[in-house]
Order: sequence, then structure tokens, then C-alpha cells
Amino acid sequence: MKENLDPRVKRTRRLLREALIALLQEKSLDDITVRDLTERAGINRATFYEHYRDKFDLLDQTIDELLFSLVTHVAPRSVEEFTESGEAIPVFVRMFEFIHEHALYFQVMMGDHGIPSFQRRMLKMIRQFMDKKLDQLHPQPEKMKIPKEIFTYYISYANLGLITYWLENGMQYSAQYMAKQLSELTLRGPYLTSGLDETDENQF
Repeated sequence: MKENLDPRVKRTRRLLREALIALLQEKSLDDITVRDLTERAGINRATFYEHYRDKFDLLDQTIDELLFSLVTHVAPRSVEEFTESGEAIPVFVRMFEFIHEHALYFQVMMGDHGIPSFQRRMLKMIRQFMDKKLDQLHPQPEKMKIPKEIFTYYISYANLGLITYWLENGMQYSAQYMAKQLSELTLRGPYLTSGLDETDENQF
């Protein structure tokens, strides 16, 4: 995914990505034109078409680059990261730290003028990531208490839901704190983390 690009090419692409994000804060993608992008980026149309076919190509490549960077940054250093005791699972810490570092991008993409396909692609990425990690941690899925697919969908939507909540509420908690909460929910489940225990089951 990484390319050895000329610094001028990198700068042009960065300016166009920044222009896209800035414009998405103001209006929907349907209302954004190539002219809007080039004027905001301070380049000409010919330069734009040297790099991208159209605004949709710019959007797709921008999403691909960000999600690739997220996966690369978050990827576990070892299987033990999921099993060792600690305040928070390191993978989750890195995930929330990355999102915090690129907060504007995530807030815009998932905001009112955002791109619906972004969340779908991010969800798919999380699901594939969790599926792969589960294969390493639990090589005999037939022994799981619930079907593997249900488990990975549940965890993936829980991850995305917590990320969405955090962004929508101005990231009032630290990345470390959010990683701790997600770790608790993942390792102990919603029932125990709610403060209930097995003696309370008859309340439901």
C-alpha cells in the first residue's frame, strides 16, 4: 500500500484530501465538485486529474489509505496482547489513539455530511480483523458456545458503536479510558460489566 512518491505528489494528494474533508464539513459529497476541491486545495484541474479520475476516486483512495494505516497501526504485536492481564488490551489502546490522532477525519466521515459507505467499510475491516485474530486464539471454532459468525458480528458492531459514541460526544474520555471500557466489555461481557452477577439472574 505504501508508495515511494515524489514529495510534490505527496503534497498535492495531501492538499486534496484536506480539501475534501474541509468541504464535507460544509456540504454533502453530491454537492461537491472537482472545481470546489481544486479551489480549496489551491491547484488546477489538470493537476487533479493527474492523480484522480474524479471526486469518487479521491474519496475511495482516501478511505483506503486511512483504513490501511489504522489496521497497520493497530495490528497486535503478539497473541499475548489479547490474553495477558492489564488495564486495557493494547490493540484497543492503539485503535483509540489512532482515531484520536485523526479525529477530524473520522468525525467528518461519520457525521451529518459523511459517507455511509465509510462505516460499512470500517465495519467490514474490523470484522475481518476480529475473524483473523479469533482463528489464532481459538483454532477450534466448532467448540465455541455460539457460532463464530455471530460472535465476530457482535464484537465488530460493539467496537464501531463505542467509537461512534466517543466521536459524537466530543471524545470527552481519553483513548486509554475508552480502551479500558472496551476491554472490560470484550473480556467480561455486558452482563458482568453492568455490575450484575449470577445471583441477579432472576431479576430478568
